[in-house]
Amino acid sequence: MADPAGAPEPRAGSPIWKRGIRAAVRRALDQRRIRALVEADLARRHGRSRADLPKPVAEGSVGPDVFVDRFGTGHPLDPGLRDRLKPQWRTMFDPVARAQPFSDAVLESRAAKAERTVAEASALVASVAGGRLAGRILEVGCHDGAVAHQLSRRPGNAVVASDMTRYYLVPGADASSADELDGQQLKLAELRARAGTFAGPDVGRVEFVEDDITATNLEPASFDAIVSFEVLEHVASPAAAFASMARLLKPGGIAYHDYNPFFSSNGGHSLCTLDFPWGHARLDDADVERYLREIRPTETDEALRFYRESLNRMTTADLRDGLESAGLEILAIVPWTDRKLVPQLTEPVLAEVRRTYPTASTTDLLATFVSVVAHRPVGGGDSPPSSGQR
Repeated sequence: MADPAGAPEPRAGSPIWKRGIRAAVRRALDQRRIRALVEADLARRHGRSRADLPKPVAEGSVGPDVFVDRFGTGHPLDPGLRDRLKPQWRTMFDPVARAQPFSDAVLESRAAKAERTVAEASALVASVAGGRLAGRILEVGCHDGAVAHQLSRRPGNAVVASDMTRYYLVPGADASSADELDGQQLKLAELRARAGTFAGPDVGRVEFVEDDITATNLEPASFDAIVSFEVLEHVASPAAAFASMARLLKPGGIAYHDYNPFFSSNGGHSLCTLDFPWGHARLDDADVERYLREIRPTETDEALRFYRESLNRMTTADLRDGLESAGLEILAIVPWTDRKLVPQLTEPVLAEVRRTYPTASTTDLLATFVSVVAHRPVGGGDSPPSSGQR
């Protein structure tokens, strides 16, 4: 029988020098770091997870090359992974860079992207709902207003763009400070005004409002459409948000959302993309904290705050349940899957994710973005439930 590193047991009658070498190897393998490195190398060579090897090593990280979770599974680290998935991640840890206003070139680029985004959303809505993103439209989580300005260019549209100022305060700042909030609101107002100058011709008026979609103060049944882009993954309670949207929509009104889910390969975003595929989802909360403290000590506090407070764990199944519980009829859920990831999504990887998130699916892990179209049915009796009725 082989030991965990594959070295055979000494046989009776083996020469003394061979038994001595084998004993030395076993003594070396009793060192946790050496054992983990050897087992990780075997896993890479044979396409296996360390969970497949006969004996797990003790809990603990084992240096710059491998992180061992509390279940004894070793994860070989790829220091270049975050650069590939989130090339601009360093700016998130640079307070000087973050404090700088967007340049004209950046605003021009964001305007062009917003124009494409609105065109794609309109095409998908037209194909599954037989109508247009038109009328009175609410954008949730508008940030600089680039998308809202593009929506306002379409004749007949009246656009309301909502967001929460406190979301843009530097993590750790005193969010209760009126001065902090007032200063951030002024910065956002200036940014949105500048973004409007890059949106193109015929830009209409956009009404920017402060609003939390999970506890909205906006008028019920007053919108023909509600949209969001790269926002749903950050909403603390998606179910409450969907219930609010159902109340805000007119009967027959359309909801369109495009988001980057937590379980995707880049779903940890810049702050929480770890150094092995789907690491933020494969580790549980305790191991994510230990990983950050041991591997990225200078990033720990900010990354942990983002991981725990700004990323929900909504699976595709949760999305479907939340929409239906709110009384919205689903017209389409489109997972935009990256096929290059398929070879990396092994059975052990999925099992590690499901250990903490039992309803996660292969679709959740392979879809880097998800688009959803739903609507509030016309008629049908009772109005959509309030958040307290779900």
